[in-house]
Amino acid sequence: MMFILKMLLEIVIMLILCVILNLIFIKKILRVKNKKKLPLKKVKTVVFDVKKLKEDVAMSALKGKEKLSYYQILQGLNNLLEDKNIKKVIIDVDKLNLTLSQLEEVSKVFDKIRKNKEVVAIGTLFEESRYREAMLADKIFMFDTRQSTMIFRGYLHKEFYLKSFLEKFGIRMNVLHIGDYKVAGEKFSHNQMSEEKKESIKNIKDKVFEDFLELVKSKRGVDIENEILSGNLIFAGAKKALEYKLIDGVADYDEIGINYKEDTVSIEEYIGMLKEKKEKAKDTIAVVNLEGVIDVKNPNKNITYENVCEKLEELKEIKNLKGLVLRINSPGGSALVSEKIYKKLKKLTVPIYVSMGDVCASGGYYIATTGKKLFANNFTLTGSIGVVMMYPEVAGTMKKLDVNLEGFGKGVGFDMLNPFEELGNDSREKLIYNMNEVYSEFKEHVMAARGMNENELEKIAQGRVWLGSEAKNINLVDEIGTLEDCIKAMANDLRLDKYKVKIVELTQTLKETLADIKMPFVSEEIREKIEFLQGNMNQILYYENDFEL
Repeated sequence: MMFILKMLLEIVIMLILCVILNLIFIKKILRVKNKKKLPLKKVKTVVFDVKKLKEDVAMSALKGKEKLSYYQILQGLNNLLEDKNIKKVIIDVDKLNLTLSQLEEVSKVFDKIRKNKEVVAIGTLFEESRYREAMLADKIFMFDTRQSTMIFRGYLHKEFYLKSFLEKFGIRMNVLHIGDYKVAGEKFSHNQMSEEKKESIKNIKDKVFEDFLELVKSKRGVDIENEILSGNLIFAGAKKALEYKLIDGVADYDEIGINYKEDTVSIEEYIGMLKEKKEKAKDTIAVVNLEGVIDVKNPNKNITYENVCEKLEELKEIKNLKGLVLRINSPGGSALVSEKIYKKLKKLTVPIYVSMGDVCASGGYYIATTGKKLFANNFTLTGSIGVVMMYPEVAGTMKKLDVNLEGFGKGVGFDMLNPFEELGNDSREKLIYNMNEVYSEFKEHVMAARGMNENELEKIAQGRVWLGSEAKNINLVDEIGTLEDCIKAMANDLRLDKYKVKIVELTQTLKETLADIKMPFVSEEIREKIEFLQGNMNQILYYENDFEL
């Protein structure tokens, strides 16, 4: 009977999934039919309006590639640069959402675009991050309504500290760390922020704020530090923004030249119109993206040993492969998986260069030590050479609820990583010994890669997080540069006059694609948080980035 019920349930679930997929396909077909496409030769204006871009985008077994990758957007912008038909690029600030590292890389392309094309930006709400995006343009316009505003406030960083709160329920979070600055998880085991964490975050926040002020000064010719700190630029409308020379005027979308029926397309539509260029070069540089937490499961969202191996297998199919660029965007994760990936990469016979994205810290940096040359952006978060372990202990909760855990056995150490037992001193010491072994192995890889001795490394390790610009000064990276800079440097070092770039991408299996259709009513951001909490409570090479730059 139970077997029949289980079969019926599976059939119902499959039918529901089929209905959902059919609705998705019908919606897409209707959207394509109802929208008349402009021929490429008629396109004069391109709107730059991309949301947060993933670096590693897998092909869906059912739907193909739905989203463009970050590298494809870069290539599209470079193509636009050479396209004589395109006269204007419009930056829609309200729809744009780039990270600081991505913005830093994109700005180098826009420096070239502005030389022979008109570039304007328009928006309704300008915060510091959005205004950075607007400054990619020659001219900045505020949408013509009194609801448009500018909010520059500086920065404020606060976090919830939960030790006493958890204790009310009998929950204790065991957080062990090697390195005074390895502060991931301290919010669960402390009631207030440690001085080390304050120092680390304040250093980063101050540098980002100072850079914003310098950028405004160089692009707009005004110093607005005092105006920000005095609150004069909170809910500043068009009149005040013009007074401080932060915008060039007010306009609506028609007035700045957006006309989707006549000559305007979005950047994604523009890229979709382009024909794939046939590369005549024989030599190839491969790019492998490693994005997400380093984990033992969930290969669609995370970096796993298995999906890295799959990508490296793809390299065998590339003729005349001359080198590999690893694009790493990871806060770290499992130490064991990091070591497995490290060993796999060290067996490759082609040179490896590393391009760091927004974050390449802890386990991410562990993997990066396989690179012959390391490139970072100024605002890449890197380093965090240290070890942390955390897991919840609910023995107190059991007592509060009068739950009696009873049994028998032989041996010792069963309180280790056991949420139902109090962690004893002996087991704690054994865990810390094991973590020190991991830390030593991590440092050995860094010392070998960066040519340091232990005393030199220890001064900059201890879990400290560095911006890319700082990391170059202390020999944790070789160059400040973009992904494209990294690729060009490899080609130059290998003396390749002509070469092509191959982005190694995987295709999801049908099972993986169906797994992605879960929790449709939950936002992607919340779903990612849930998956992280489910799978990463005891990771030990991890940098916890709880703040936005």
